[in-house]
Amino acid sequence: MPYSHAPEDPSLDEPASGQAALLSFISRSSLSTSQEDDALLPARDDDSEPPNILPLPSHHPSTTLTFRQDGELRDPVLHNSFLGISELNEHAARRARMLEQLGQSEFKTPSFSDSVAVATPSFSDSLPLASSSFDSERTVTLPTEVNNKSRFRSFIDRINRRQWSFLSNEVHGTITYNKEDISLYQFVDSFKQEFSHRSCTQMEIVTLIAGTPEEEEPVAARLKVKDLLVQEPFMASSPRKQTEYTRHMFVYFMDEKISEVQDIVDGAEKRRQSPNIVPVPKFRPPPPPSSIDLRQFYDDYIACINGKTMQQDLHQYCKETVIWNGAEMALNHYGQLMENAFDAIAGLQFVPRTVLIDEAKQQIAVRIEFSGLPIKPFGGATPNGRRVHFAEHAFYWLEHGKISHVLTIVDWADFKSQLDY
Repeated sequence: MPYSHAPEDPSLDEPASGQAALLSFISRSSLSTSQEDDALLPARDDDSEPPNILPLPSHHPSTTLTFRQDGELRDPVLHNSFLGISELNEHAARRARMLEQLGQSEFKTPSFSDSVAVATPSFSDSLPLASSSFDSERTVTLPTEVNNKSRFRSFIDRINRRQWSFLSNEVHGTITYNKEDISLYQFVDSFKQEFSHRSCTQMEIVTLIAGTPEEEEPVAARLKVKDLLVQEPFMASSPRKQTEYTRHMFVYFMDEKISEVQDIVDGAEKRRQSPNIVPVPKFRPPPPPSSIDLRQFYDDYIACINGKTMQQDLHQYCKETVIWNGAEMALNHYGQLMENAFDAIAGLQFVPRTVLIDEAKQQIAVRIEFSGLPIKPFGGATPNGRRVHFAEHAFYWLEHGKISHVLTIVDWADFKSQLDY
C-alpha cells in the first residue's frame, strides 16, 4: 500500500502516492532547462559552502564535464515517505541542467562501433541517500579506440576466461583456420580441447604488430602459452610444474570480425616442457637518422635468399652476429640455415604472404609460405615423392638498418603430415 505523508511546508503541493511520485519524477526528468526550471533551483549565496564536484572527462581527453550537487536530498525510504511534487520538480530541473551541460560540451556519446558502455543517470543516481555526497573529485576514463589490435586482445581474453559463448562477437560463423574452412563451432571446440575448464593454461601476448587499413589491418602476435602441470596423485598438495611454449598467430579480419587464423605452435618447445620461452629483445637502439623503407628492405632480403646470393649479399641485410631463436650465430652460420633448406627441397621458394611493419620498434612480422619437392630427409621427415606446402611465422628486429634478432616457428607438423602417407 502506498504511504502518504503530509508536507511540512504548506506551500508545497499535495503529496502523491509512491507510484505517482515515481511516475512524476520520470516524466519530469526529461524537462529542458528554461527560466521556469531555473526558478525551481534554490538560490545560492556567495558565502555558502562550495558545491560538491563530479568531473567527468568527455570523449575528447581535453574536455572535462563538471556536475554539481547543490545539497543533500532526503531519502524517501529512510524518511518513510516519498518526496513532494515541488521537491521532485527541483531534482528534475537539476537533472535537466546536467543534460544541458552534456549538450553544450564536446562530449560525444560513443556509437555501437566504439564498443563503449556509457552509464545513463538512473533514478537512484538522481535521488542519493541522505548521507550520500560527492566527497571528492572522481574521474571516469573511457576506453581507447577499438581497432584490430584491441579485437585480437579481446579474442585472447575470451579464451583465457573460457568465455566460449562470447567468441561469436569476435569471430565469423565460418572461419579459415590453418588453411581449412571450418564452422565457428568447430573452431571453438578445437580451443576447448586445449583450454579446458580444468586446465590452468593461459595465453599471454608477448609482442603484437598490426597492418595498415589498406591491408584490412591483419595482426601478428607472438604468444606465450603458460601451463601448470599437476603431478600425480593429482591432489591439492601435489607438486606443480609451470611450463611455457610459444605460438605465433597471424589473424585476418573482415567486417570487424576475425575471418582467418594461421596458428603455428612450437611443438618441440611444448614437448620439452620448457620453464621459459625465449624472450623478445628488450632494449632497442633508436632507428637510424635516415630511416629505411622496411618493406622494400625485406623484399630485397627475400630476393637475396631466393637468388641464393647469401654468401655475397647477406651482410647488406644482417649484422655480423644474428640472435636466432635465442642462439647467437655468426652470419655465415645463419645463412647456412637457408642453404640447407634449398639442398633438401628442390625448387624451394620463399614467398612472403603477409609482411607487417612497426617502424617505431624497427620490427617486421612475416608469414612466409614455402613450396617444393623434398629430395633429402629434412625437418624430421623422409621424402616420398610428393610436393609440400608449409609455412613459417617470423619476427625480425633491426639495429641500425640491419637484422639483429630473429624469432621464428616453422610449421613442421604440417610439413611432416604431407610426407607421412
